[in-house]
Amino acid sequence: MKKGDRVLVVEENPLFAEAIEAAGDRFSVTLDRAADGWQAIELLETEEYAAIVIDSDLPRHSGFGVLTYLREEVGDQLDNVILVTSSDEDTLRRRLNENRLRVVSKANAFDALTRVLASK
Repeated sequence: MKKGDRVLVVEENPLFAEAIEAAGDRFSVTLDRAADGWQAIELLETEEYAAIVIDSDLPRHSGFGVLTYLREEVGDQLDNVILVTSSDEDTLRRRLNENRLRVVSKANAFDALTRVLASK
């Protein structure tokens, strides 16, 4: 990621969202935050993002619904999406049939997100 890139963080847990924001601050990126899937879609309709960090389990519209929106409505290849989940990462990636999707475990999310953001 480059300095100044915009990142969308979609997470309803304020403590976890703040941890993601701290990782973003380390790389000097601009972070927008949505607390649910509908807010995320509203932001995605008006903004361009270098990366999207999204919780799979969100209120009002799940992270999976946002992934569907990105694929079907935007034509996004999901290369810039990091899905955070409590489920098994490999099983989830296979179920979604999406090999390029970056999936990280909530248990290891802060360290994993730091590594992924550093590699973009």
